[in-house]
Amino acid sequence: MADSLQHNHCHTFRTRVGWWYRLSIFLFLAIGCLPMNSDKWLILFLLWAGAVYMFSLVFLTRYVVERDSLTVFYGFFLKLRIPVSAITSVRPSHNPLGSPALSLRRLAIRYNRYDEILVSPQDPKAFIAALQMVNPHIIAE
Repeated sequence: MADSLQHNHCHTFRTRVGWWYRLSIFLFLAIGCLPMNSDKWLILFLLWAGAVYMFSLVFLTRYVVERDSLTVFYGFFLKLRIPVSAITSVRPSHNPLGSPALSLRRLAIRYNRYDEILVSPQDPKAFIAALQMVNPHIIAE
């Protein structure tokens, strides 16, 4: 892994998807399939749109370590670039707050002085190793 990162200068980590997230998508779809009166079309549309959006996040949420930056992609709307040199620590977290992480097995990344973001890469050890290759001063707890 280390050699491929040095040669490519880019590594993409897909998000881990928790059981609760999969269950939420299933429930949106299941409720959307229940028979409803024709006057409930707006509710049905919103349920299906919500399920499609949640499903799209599974494929669009990723974390890219490239040269000197970490870029967090979360759906269609969020793209956050963090200089790896600004990252001070990475630690495990189960914080349920909203974040670009689709699992509760998360990593809390502290950067700048007071900023923090929660991510949930499928391979946390490789993710931390990729960050530390760029910035060996990152403290991993």
